[in-house]
Amino acid sequence: MTRKLLRKYNEKRDFGITAEPRGKAGKRSTHNLRFVIQLHEATRTHYDLRLEWHGVMKSWAVTKGPSYDPADKRLAVRTEDHPMDYNEFEGVIPDKQYGAGPVMIWDEGVWMPEDDPEKMEKKGHITFTIDGSRMRGQWHLVRMHTPDKRENWLLIKSKDDFALSKSKNDGFLQRENTSVVTGRTMADIRKAGLGKTTQRKQPSKPLPVPQKQLKTSAQRSSVSLRSLMKQYPDPELATLVDKQPNGDAWVHEIKYDGYRLMAFVDKGSVILRTRGGKDWTHKFIPLEKAIAQLPVESAVFDLEACVLNERGQSDFGALQAALSDNNPGAIHGYIFDLLNLNGEDLTNKQLIDRKARLSTILRKAKAPLHFSEHLESSPDLLEKACKIGAEGLVSKKKNSLYYGRRTSDWVKSKCGLEQEFVIGGFMPAKDQVKAIGALLLGYYKNNKFTYAGKVGTGYSRKLAKEIYHKLIPLTITTSPFQEKVGRGRRDYAFVKPEILCEISFMEWTPDGHIRHASFKGLREDKSPKRVIEEIPKSIKQVSKATEPGFQSKGDVSYRGVTITHPERIVFPDTTITKGDVAEYYDRVAPLMLPFVRSRLISLLRCTNGIGGECFFQRNPMQGMGDEVYSKSLTHKGNKHNYIYVQNEVGLLQIVQMGTIEFHAWQSSLSHQGKPDQIIFDLDPDAGVPFEAVKLAALDIRNRLKKLNLVSFPRLSGGKGIHVVAPIKPEHGWEEIKEFARGFAESMAREIPAAYVANMSKKKRTGKIFVDFFRNDFSSTAIVPFSLRARDAASIAWPITWTELKKYKKASAIQLNNIDANVIQMAQKVSADFLSISQTLKL
Repeated sequence: MTRKLLRKYNEKRDFGITAEPRGKAGKRSTHNLRFVIQLHEATRTHYDLRLEWHGVMKSWAVTKGPSYDPADKRLAVRTEDHPMDYNEFEGVIPDKQYGAGPVMIWDEGVWMPEDDPEKMEKKGHITFTIDGSRMRGQWHLVRMHTPDKRENWLLIKSKDDFALSKSKNDGFLQRENTSVVTGRTMADIRKAGLGKTTQRKQPSKPLPVPQKQLKTSAQRSSVSLRSLMKQYPDPELATLVDKQPNGDAWVHEIKYDGYRLMAFVDKGSVILRTRGGKDWTHKFIPLEKAIAQLPVESAVFDLEACVLNERGQSDFGALQAALSDNNPGAIHGYIFDLLNLNGEDLTNKQLIDRKARLSTILRKAKAPLHFSEHLESSPDLLEKACKIGAEGLVSKKKNSLYYGRRTSDWVKSKCGLEQEFVIGGFMPAKDQVKAIGALLLGYYKNNKFTYAGKVGTGYSRKLAKEIYHKLIPLTITTSPFQEKVGRGRRDYAFVKPEILCEISFMEWTPDGHIRHASFKGLREDKSPKRVIEEIPKSIKQVSKATEPGFQSKGDVSYRGVTITHPERIVFPDTTITKGDVAEYYDRVAPLMLPFVRSRLISLLRCTNGIGGECFFQRNPMQGMGDEVYSKSLTHKGNKHNYIYVQNEVGLLQIVQMGTIEFHAWQSSLSHQGKPDQIIFDLDPDAGVPFEAVKLAALDIRNRLKKLNLVSFPRLSGGKGIHVVAPIKPEHGWEEIKEFARGFAESMAREIPAAYVANMSKKKRTGKIFVDFFRNDFSSTAIVPFSLRARDAASIAWPITWTELKKYKKASAIQLNNIDANVIQMAQKVSADFLSISQTLKL
């Protein structure tokens, strides 16, 4: 297939003359896709944009070069596919050859398509994110419908954090005129003469980059940084309460009024990310530089960026001014938590221990970095905080873990009411032209945009004009609110609900509107859909909810999924509730997802607890959730519908339906006819001791080792052990099943007193059934980290061969005894399993 794609490329070149690489097939990949932009002085100077896909570089000639101004639409003419080796070509193509002239590697890095590239290409609109040294952020390729024989597209920059205004974008290409791999100009390359002359070396001075890209992408896109960002996707959030909690179990920190950031550090490189997932490193250069100097190899910090006024109080308006006036030197960073240190995950350590290690790291830190000190409980602590002008307190349980979501272990109590709202419209000012007089505010409730009232104070005349110009491009003809707002009023202008603002106010009225509101500033660090109504909860209720055995009467939510009846007892004779089950699955969702995502699954649902009726379900049904998908397959003439999920939200939506157990196929949807793992389920007869099952697992390990296959043990959570070998998806179901059958029957033949490979109950007496039937079309096995519908709330758990020696039963890991060490070891085992790529030779 790749050779066919490169036929046109090869036909145009004489490789006896040109030093360009021959069009050979490249290795196909669907992740870490490369891109390159080559400045090419041919008949007409242009920039060749090349995106890796299907083992080749899809190519467009951008005649005027890329622009960071979203208003520019740059012509991109589709050219022939190029080989992947062309990414390394920098030199001069000889005269009378196709494309004669010098070629420079102007930029390179990775690109990430928003959807399946083939689907997007077919539709004529490819949306993608680029991470290079010069090109960053989201871009679009849009196909033009013209009678021209050439395939013409437009290259357009998205309106994101990396976009530049026309004035700042002007001259960008003229300034960026050197190779990113050799530091040479076009004149240098032309002078070097014919052929490929690329010799990668560090330029003598840092390459210039756009104003918003003051850190090189080569530093900021390291694999380690990306893995850290993936491991810690969300910050811990506090629940709003009406009063501060008290008691020895709590510590308290001053609540800062600024931007929440997570800092990811690796070998001196730093990325600062907002709670909405945006890379804002370029906005906080002094913080970035200070964090890079901390005495750590790698780390993940949780902090607040803020500006202090003359009284030493954090001032959100001043922070906004510092950012808009390009004065980041006024911004301070208060670090209050440590999630990872030098590769060690600390989220399962107690808060007080995390803070102790953090204080040691920050002991010699100077402004703009500060350690966020904490105070012990005192009944009048909130009152004192309010008197000194603080926004309030954040109170945290000393023994709390870091879950990366909103919990009752962290609570916030405020000196006054304030929260984010989304702007859904405005009223023009009456005393000045092209300025806002009042903003119409809203928030999301049950995914519907709900009106919250107006705010008409808190902004200067200058800011009123600036906000007006931000809103005008977003105006729409119909109201975005679900209620009827301003019907018949001509002075109401509605806008798309995309811009957030911070508002302080006196109270919520009975009809759900805010009173005596004052504008504090615009926000950019949060998704509009995540803005909800914040009503303080009773501290008595919240404090009680953290006590063992407490049964809440209200619903709870994890990852935006509402869990109804969380107080319902699921495991009889225990205090384990539906809410506890959901909280557990939310906690292990990132660990479990790689073993579930894009795999057809069967569920064991117990809608009234495991003491009631439980049933298996593999067919989709209405009401399962918008992140739960269905797949139709035909096998041996029969059509079946199956369930699958792609993310943690889908997993939680299934849990909401009363699911206890998850069972998955041994293949993914992308290779549904070819399994990517072989599993042997050791199922012992009732009288067989667990020590014998462990020996049987080791026997399978040794037998697979002779076939050059690495395998991993898993406690099934029931009676036995699963031994699993990851393999490349190269063989069909029948081949894998026959291999597994032969393997199991060989064991039974060689040691008939210990093993049986027959499903018959009569033949299993006193033996271990080596169940190979999991390796077949539509057969499933329990997923790692899945709960089992058994009295002890046991869990199917991945372990190491060394760990296997210490366990006395297959149900040893239970919901009430998992701790930080057990989870950390399971993370390592899972990572090892997922990193293995081995071939089964049949």
